[in-house]
Amino acid sequence: MMPRPANRFVAADLSAHCSRDRELERALAPLVGDELQSGRLALTRQGATLIAVCADRALATEIRFQQRELLKTLAAAGIEAPAEVRIRLDSTPRAPQPEPVAVQREIPESARSLLMQTARSVSDPELAEALKRLAAVPPQRS
Repeated sequence: MMPRPANRFVAADLSAHCSRDRELERALAPLVGDELQSGRLALTRQGATLIAVCADRALATEIRFQQRELLKTLAAAGIEAPAEVRIRLDSTPRAPQPEPVAVQREIPESARSLLMQTARSVSDPELAEALKRLAAVPPQRS
């Protein structure tokens, strides 16, 4: 007997639900963006209710005081404003977004000489200067 595919058990409108949540987060980012990015707050919508899942009581209190502003911001963003806000506590509403890792990239000498050669043959002076600046970037030290 073959196991059934997992997507058979997932609601058909899951992607629509996730895109609505992202739309809420984008609209409310000016008010609660730091909490969303740190993973201390998650927002979702159930019918006419905006649900804010908070990591701690302090954040829940802050969201409670900002309820009207949150609803006004959603209405101004063109999103059908929910009728009420419900606040829930959970120690980890969602995983925080990973910090971007800075990748150190080196420009090999052969590429530097090719950039300089191309800069001399290009007729556009702005492009030629940009290529020269790129070729002159000093190698990064670890």
